[in-house]
Amino acid sequence: MSTLQGTRGRGRGRGSTHAPSPAPPSVSSLTDVSNTSTPTSIETISTSAASDDQEPILPISSTQETSRPDTGISTASSDIRSSEVVSPPTSLGRGRGGVRLKQNIAPADPHWTVNNLTKEQFHSNDRPTKPNELGDLGEQIRVIANYFPILKFPHKGLVYKYQIQIRNKKDLEIHRDRRRLLYNIWLKAFSQKYPQIDKHKIVFDNQSRLLTYDDPLPDIFEDSVIEIISGPNRSNKEEQHTVIVQRVGRPVDLSLLGNLDELFHPESLSNDNIQDLEEVRNVLSIALHEHCSSHAAFVYHRSFFSSTIAEKYGEWDLGLGKALWRGFYSCLVFAKGTHHLLMNLDVKHTVFMKKQPFIEFLCEIMLHSPSGKRKYGRQKNILKADGGDVLNFLDINNLAYHHELDFLVKYCKHLRVRSQDASKPIIYEIQKLALPASQQKFTWKSGKNRVITVQDYYREHYNIELEFPSLPTLEMRNGSYLPMELVDVEPVRMKKITDEQRALVCKSSSMKPDEYYESIEKIREDPKQQCFEQDPFVAAWNLNIDARMIELPARVLPMPEIVYTDQYRVTSRGVKDVGVWEHKSTKFYKPADFPGVWGLINLSSIFQHACEDFYKQLRIVAEDKGIRCCPPEIYEEIDATKNEMAKIEVMLRNTIKKNDNCKFFLVILPLKTHYMNKEAYKNVKKLCELEFGIGIVTQMIEQSNAVIGTKNNKTKWDYAKLSNILLKINTKLNGTNSILTANSTIDRFFSRGHRIMYVGADLSHPAPGTASQISTVAVVASADDIPNRYFKEVYQQQRPPQTRGESREYIVDMKQIMKSLISQYEQLRGCPPTAIVFFRDGISEGEFDSVFEKELTSIREACVALSPCYRPYLTYIVVSKRHHTRFFPTTSE
Repeated sequence: MSTLQGTRGRGRGRGSTHAPSPAPPSVSSLTDVSNTSTPTSIETISTSAASDDQEPILPISSTQETSRPDTGISTASSDIRSSEVVSPPTSLGRGRGGVRLKQNIAPADPHWTVNNLTKEQFHSNDRPTKPNELGDLGEQIRVIANYFPILKFPHKGLVYKYQIQIRNKKDLEIHRDRRRLLYNIWLKAFSQKYPQIDKHKIVFDNQSRLLTYDDPLPDIFEDSVIEIISGPNRSNKEEQHTVIVQRVGRPVDLSLLGNLDELFHPESLSNDNIQDLEEVRNVLSIALHEHCSSHAAFVYHRSFFSSTIAEKYGEWDLGLGKALWRGFYSCLVFAKGTHHLLMNLDVKHTVFMKKQPFIEFLCEIMLHSPSGKRKYGRQKNILKADGGDVLNFLDINNLAYHHELDFLVKYCKHLRVRSQDASKPIIYEIQKLALPASQQKFTWKSGKNRVITVQDYYREHYNIELEFPSLPTLEMRNGSYLPMELVDVEPVRMKKITDEQRALVCKSSSMKPDEYYESIEKIREDPKQQCFEQDPFVAAWNLNIDARMIELPARVLPMPEIVYTDQYRVTSRGVKDVGVWEHKSTKFYKPADFPGVWGLINLSSIFQHACEDFYKQLRIVAEDKGIRCCPPEIYEEIDATKNEMAKIEVMLRNTIKKNDNCKFFLVILPLKTHYMNKEAYKNVKKLCELEFGIGIVTQMIEQSNAVIGTKNNKTKWDYAKLSNILLKINTKLNGTNSILTANSTIDRFFSRGHRIMYVGADLSHPAPGTASQISTVAVVASADDIPNRYFKEVYQQQRPPQTRGESREYIVDMKQIMKSLISQYEQLRGCPPTAIVFFRDGISEGEFDSVFEKELTSIREACVALSPCYRPYLTYIVVSKRHHTRFFPTTSE
């Protein structure tokens, strides 16, 4: 794939480049449509031109079934009845001869005229307002939400804004902890100088913003005021610091909060009002969080974490030197309802480096090194390598020394450590690993510029005899060398974790509703967290927060019927719990047979006879589902755990070339815990679905799912696992597992006759800290009416240099992508979609407006590029997964 601007996407069943007129499309399957996130923020583009008494539903068109043998699925073409286009009357032009001038209007194309939307309606950015009345479909219930009403807030007064800068002698960056400490020293001195001020009306945002309520700071105006204070430096020694304070901007008028009902009215909600409200919200948020932020060890994006203490703050070991911390999230929000201001309070989990001696960290890491895996690979419940083994692994005379060092550098580079020297507890950042302390030399400037080893330096200067002089020394960012045994790992938030650690995070952070509710209540009652009744800043700013969470009306929507066959339907009456049902031995709605020629590729450590047993059992279950499964014509075996990936690729290439009529491979992968599992998955998918182009479908199966045995019975095949495998295979082979029959009210919109194209889009950025400048854009669009199968487009998006390392959140090539997807839909179905429902993932609240405008404009441009008269209904839905809204039942029933 190429990069941005000249970028071209690449989807299955299509060429390597995007031509202006796409080739006949191939349809790929979405194998897990049941786990689609529920949107929490919905913005629908209002494009209806109908009168108020008309039902706001999409027009239904008649469809006629046709078939296209090259795609293998049935399609529909529509007899579209477009409304008459009334031409504007021609007028006599002025001038000689009375020539009639005609307006240059593009003729209407019945094929692309899908509704009666005018050009103005189609290009309108007006958003629908939230209805005042709730719906009545489903069972009415009451729920508790983790929002605490603000019962009292200031309706008048001014908030004055100041910028504060704290600098040391070397003008180096000051960490948040020390910045807060130095601010407190300055505030204490300032309060003594001006005893009339109320210091609880002065709040600090931990960065450079200072706010005061009611009264401005005395003798500080637009001109900078410079003061000198004495405070600890990074070596914990007293040092003079310069504090610069100056007044900035207009004061924030809190009287805006006195007429929120009027401001929330759609006609009054202008951009200026929105900006003013946002500024008021930020001001009050800083005031509400001043007390808890002064007690927190770490503050990240409205999340607060305190150093872990036994029996009070949670910490869970994740291995590889990382631990899971539990803190809390707090955010002030505006709301339209009884309470206009609410405090959103939630439990927050984040991964930190575990605070421990570096030697302990080293033993955890080296357990997973190449030598560590050879030594401990078959042993279970081992949390760290033995210290003696680590010394052997990192012995410079060891033949594998350089491989071990390369492994260790990956986990040590940029790691923050603190010196154990009590007189000089400086935090360093590791740059690389150097020679052992007994060999690494440097010039000792205080020792008459003598060249000395690190080991001798500590012996002579500190009278410390190193216990492990054979271990590599740590070369810091400032060029100094420190022995591993004399530093501790600092707790720093980490974003990159392994799949195993991610599973532990999910397990440790999961709580039952009543336990979750109690955790939020404890945060609300903790004086160092969010106990506002004991917060002097809350009282000084005339705020009062309810101690109870808000209770809201809610509805449980009726469960749709899941239709497998006419004889078997899953209904609400036939399930033990809402949304949970057993997958019984029944046929699929539309079973697809295995192709006549298909292959079984064994990359695991199990033998051929075990693979044959797996196929036989899979065939038995497949027949229950209505799938005819002939024996594999091809069987290839190579143990990925004992061979390099290059050999596996050669085997696959030769197999595919010899059997060019084979379009389906069932691949058994090594165990998920083995590193070759991901490598084999990635490379096989790349070979079959990208390099070899159209039609090579693959189904990956992990080794443990291809052998006999369940949790309770090791001699019995797991029917549920085999059924789940067939769910994916049937969809990939153009079958249909099941369809939904929804309530008539819901079905009015989601009716199959509407010809709706459902689109899902996501933009994935490279992991933090990586050198990659490329983001990945993935967009899928429904190809049928169920929907069950999808077209796909995958693009690469280059990060522009002017963004200073920040990725662009909007999809740059949206016009080209949507044009291609609509064209594929039109070619397959014989008609364009009348409506497009666009689901967008990964947009934060602050980016919504800009991303929404850019992407919606691109979608419209794609429609107009296909035909000037093509104006489908557009619905833009933002699916937010990382919100902090939690609902709890009011009763245990």
